[in-house]
Amino acid sequence: MYKLGLSADPKEVAAIEARRNREKDRQSRFFNVRNRVMGVDVEALNNQVEEKKLREATEQSKDAAYDMLSDQLHLAINMQAAHLARLEESCRMAMMFANANANKAQAAEVAERQRLEHQRQQEANLMEIQNQITSDLLTENPQVAQNSTAPHRVLPYCWKGMTPEQRAAIRKDQETQCREKEAKHQAEQALDTEWESQTIHLAQAALELEEQERELCAEFRRGLGSFNQQLAKEQKAQ
Repeated sequence: MYKLGLSADPKEVAAIEARRNREKDRQSRFFNVRNRVMGVDVEALNNQVEEKKLREATEQSKDAAYDMLSDQLHLAINMQAAHLARLEESCRMAMMFANANANKAQAAEVAERQRLEHQRQQEANLMEIQNQITSDLLTENPQVAQNSTAPHRVLPYCWKGMTPEQRAAIRKDQETQCREKEAKHQAEQALDTEWESQTIHLAQAALELEEQERELCAEFRRGLGSFNQQLAKEQKAQ
């Protein structure tokens, strides 16, 4: 016959209760999504996440600083290229002007030779006219042309003289020579003035380019120094 109503062993009851409580605690931790870590250290995991965020932020900061420096460098290069283009155009115009001046100088030299030749011919003509004026044959001296039978008259074949038209032509030639000489002098002065102006312009352009290059180099060094300081600060913070 089986015995009924026997009391349970207290130790056994306590062991069963302890196992039941451990199982409940395990199930509570397992089914809680927020706290379940599957055996991973939560604090270590959080530290890894923070380190990753810090690395990403550092890389982003480096990229931003590099982009800023790159933009400054490209801007400086573009400004220098534009300035060099302007200087090149100025030099090209100066060369064109110099070539034009050389052509003008050559043309002026030819014109000067022609003018001198014309002047020589004019002087020869004037000398011939002067000789004719002072010659005994063409002089207006009454002693040469005096009629021996009629002293108050002159011999027609010995009295030539100069007509008003001839005297006017001589004065006109002299005035023309004076105007040509003055025009040549003014043209030479204008050429010298323009050439001096172009020389000064080129010198100023060269000085401006040199100053621009110094400013660009200084700006680049400042940007590079700022980038290095930022990089050192970020490395120290890591």
